[in-house]
Amino acid sequence: MTLLYIILALLMFGIMITVHEAGHFFAARLTRIPVKEFAIGFGPSIIQWKSKKYETKFHLRSIPVGGYCMFYGEDDVEGKEIDDPRAFGKYSVFSRLLTILMGPVMNVVLALVVAFGYYAFSGVPTTTGPYTTKIQSVNQGSPAEMAGMLVGDTIIAVNGEAVSSNLSELFDAQAQNENAPVAITVQRGYGSAQTETVLQATPLKNQETNRYMLGIIVDVSAPVEMVKSGLWDSFKAAVQLCVSASRSIIDAFRNLLFKGEGMGDMTGVVGVTQMIVQETQRSQLQGYLSMLIFISINLGLVNLFPFPGLDGSRLLFLLVEAVRGKPIKKEAYVHAAGMVLLLGFMLFITLRDILRLF
Repeated sequence: MTLLYIILALLMFGIMITVHEAGHFFAARLTRIPVKEFAIGFGPSIIQWKSKKYETKFHLRSIPVGGYCMFYGEDDVEGKEIDDPRAFGKYSVFSRLLTILMGPVMNVVLALVVAFGYYAFSGVPTTTGPYTTKIQSVNQGSPAEMAGMLVGDTIIAVNGEAVSSNLSELFDAQAQNENAPVAITVQRGYGSAQTETVLQATPLKNQETNRYMLGIIVDVSAPVEMVKSGLWDSFKAAVQLCVSASRSIIDAFRNLLFKGEGMGDMTGVVGVTQMIVQETQRSQLQGYLSMLIFISINLGLVNLFPFPGLDGSRLLFLLVEAVRGKPIKKEAYVHAAGMVLLLGFMLFITLRDILRLF
């Protein structure tokens, strides 16, 4: 069964990469830009053929974790195809912008289509009860531990004000003085043995975030059921899911770049495969599709980053060209260097993932 899940994970990579490269490919066809090669995967070619009409070489390669859509004269550091009338740089900036942009866009479209299809078939997740805020962990020596809070407690009020899904905002509003105790009402136990207890906790102020902390991790959740809805409701739910996933990804990368948070948690193909396998084993189709949606959006957004070698960098160079009226001569060298750095980084992350397995 584990082998089956690994195959499903590799299939997911193949789907996302194919959709991304197909975005470039069909945009090129639309703008009449010739495509030199189109490949899914890296390594030795398993299947290959050549289009007689367009002279494009197609490859299905043996390592299904990458792919490319190659254009004539693209990243041509030696200048061998600079005078080729089919060269990518011979076409308008708009045509090239559209061709580059459609790769990441199609990854987001894939996520939206999968989310919409799942909700249309299975129903839209609908909250059927109130939110609860349950303590998942209590830090040693924290204000929460000193106040007597326990894992499993449900926080129901702060200074007498009811808590639903707004604990952080409510706590910040109530904890105006780090030296003053705050009354935290918790629900403890189950069924007939359930009790309410008011605990006095003196919060500590985090100087970096300027927020008051108790030293706990909570789970805020509400009972959810899948309710059959119309196509419009399914589409709206799919859009909301994709927007929420995009925001969380952008926030994570912002914290990584400016605060260094999550650097040790970064994973490559091996680590992501392991996460897909674990999530699919845990929640079957729903988990598999959730991972596909999240990773596809992540792939699309990461490719828009202006790092040399990524689509975002190529878009930036095209925008500069549109302003200047002429291309930057050394652009190919920048992208080539960026690809070397990216491949080196991917190799490092992959080796680290493998070591973590053992």
